[in-house]
Amino acid sequence: MHFLYPTFLYALILTAIPIIIHLFNFRRYKKIIFSDIRFLKQLNEQNKKQQTIKNWLILLARILFITCLVLAFAQPFVPNKETTFKGGKYWVSIYVDNSFSMEAMGKGGSLLDQAKEKAEKIAQSYKATDQFQLLTNDFEGKHQRLVNQQDFLQMLEEVNVSSAHRNISQIKARQNALNDQVGLGSGRYYWISDFQKNMDATKWVNDSLNNTFLVPMLGNQSQNVWIDSAWFPDPLLKLGGQNKIKFVIRNSSETNFESQAVVLKIDGIQKAIQNISCSAGEKIEAEINFTLKDYNWHELHLGITDFPIVFDDHYYLAAKAKAFVNVLLVNDASNEENINKVYSLDSFYHLKEVNIRQLNFAQFSSQSLIILNQPVSLGSGLNQELIKFIKGGGTLLFIPSAAPSDLFSIQSLLVQTGINLGGLQKQTLSVNSIETKDPIFDKVFSKVPELANLPQCTQYWQLSGANSSYRKIMSLGNDFPFLVRSKLGLGNCYVLASSINKSSSNFTQNPLFVPFMLNLPLQTKLNLPASYTLADQSSFNFEAKDIQKVLSLQMDKQEFLVEVQIREGNGFGKLNGQFKKAGVYTLQNGADVWSKLAFNYPRDESEPGFMDPQELAKKIDASALDKDISLLKSKIDQEMNGTQYWFYAMCFALVFLLVEVGLIIWWK
Repeated sequence: MHFLYPTFLYALILTAIPIIIHLFNFRRYKKIIFSDIRFLKQLNEQNKKQQTIKNWLILLARILFITCLVLAFAQPFVPNKETTFKGGKYWVSIYVDNSFSMEAMGKGGSLLDQAKEKAEKIAQSYKATDQFQLLTNDFEGKHQRLVNQQDFLQMLEEVNVSSAHRNISQIKARQNALNDQVGLGSGRYYWISDFQKNMDATKWVNDSLNNTFLVPMLGNQSQNVWIDSAWFPDPLLKLGGQNKIKFVIRNSSETNFESQAVVLKIDGIQKAIQNISCSAGEKIEAEINFTLKDYNWHELHLGITDFPIVFDDHYYLAAKAKAFVNVLLVNDASNEENINKVYSLDSFYHLKEVNIRQLNFAQFSSQSLIILNQPVSLGSGLNQELIKFIKGGGTLLFIPSAAPSDLFSIQSLLVQTGINLGGLQKQTLSVNSIETKDPIFDKVFSKVPELANLPQCTQYWQLSGANSSYRKIMSLGNDFPFLVRSKLGLGNCYVLASSINKSSSNFTQNPLFVPFMLNLPLQTKLNLPASYTLADQSSFNFEAKDIQKVLSLQMDKQEFLVEVQIREGNGFGKLNGQFKKAGVYTLQNGADVWSKLAFNYPRDESEPGFMDPQELAKKIDASALDKDISLLKSKIDQEMNGTQYWFYAMCFALVFLLVEVGLIIWWK
């Protein structure tokens, strides 16, 4: 037996008052003279015995009344074996799921509004002196502290729907971090959520010092059709041409999505519409065409109409037509006329030739493609700059010389890209296989015809791979490679096994040479992504003009300052959770527009489906509460304070008071 307020037990000393009254009866007796008391003697003896018994019973009733009354104020209870309460204040962490799925409607309105009402009831079930933490998917800094009940309720009113999504392990880690900070062992965790299936429960580790209670929010089972992703299939967008957007539509509902419109808007103006159909439970990939009229940045928006989940019916992209790409041809000896002829076919390609001994390394950052044509030797400085260029997203084509003077320096460059250069073999062979799925041959052909006219060589270097990114693109008849590719950082390195001189191969006269050379500059990763996913640590990159540390992102008259870095001619930045709204933002340095950046909501909440709260509670060793939490206060009192007996003590006190009154009134 324990007492919630044990100091009240000192009031038991008040039981001495009826004892004193009983022992010292201050009543004065009045003398009455009788002439003869012979007939009263027997009656007097009998009344005296009854009066003594009555007085003792009244004394006992008074003592028991005072004792029970004192015990009622001391609030006796028997603690549960599971409770960790030792006295003092509680702290309570209440997680309110404010993700997009909580916009679903239930019987009492949106699930988020109902969740906020339940959080309020939970907080009011505790004492005003207890401390509380409000936790949402936003993981805001102001929520990582304890506040009183009034401040908690005020913060609760400010909770709105958010694009952020958290799994179970992230929520638990956040609550544990505060638990370690405050150092209290009597905390209680409440999770109010619809518990979607995408909440990962596999990494849960239960904390035996803190109880976790699941409060399920059950709405109408939602069905959803959404734009899963969208992208530009071509690496570069051209001015005035038919550019394409490819997109994926997913249908998780039980009905078909028949002949529905996908609308494309450019800078807020509708430019194209595409009717699509998607069967129930399936996904489709489609495309829509558009044209860019200038070289400025443009905001693109794809949209469909679907209810009740609407956040994923919109997809944003940023687009800019590329005026030209730069190609740097580095020759060691004579110029290469065939390469000049290819790039003179289209003004989109700006070719610049330079001798290897007259290189300016500062020009590398502005190039999409560098062609290293038959060098006989390479300096360590050049090797270092070329590796930096590839890692930054550029493309390098290495054409070997048939007679290098410093083979070791050339091997030193290639081995850093993941390619080994072996011995020179003199043998006439033809290419007999091509990896048609490699981007370099995209749209050239779907498969190689049986009697295709493929390149031949009379001598070749033996190439092999030094890492997992090595790929054979074209293979000779003896299975040795004629063309290989290796990824390094953000870029690619292509290496031919033979030089392009007529004495070594006929590649320059082959029909494949032109599309191969035209596609090479398009493989650069220096192009900006069409869109990014909106998250706490979303990163982005941009074409750097000047070295700046802080730029601004603007949309709808809102401006956010972001810290950026310039590395190897490319700009990089992070959002750090500064804004939550999807759309196309303008990256500016003062009034100078540097880029457009499109951010889309993550699609984690798009797939409907919920976990069973009872099964989840068993899996993560938690307790699932009923939908109706009207009796929560009494449950909390019993769970935290055990079985309380103050009510029974008060009832007994009332009984003993009535007994005393009855003895005085009715016992004559």
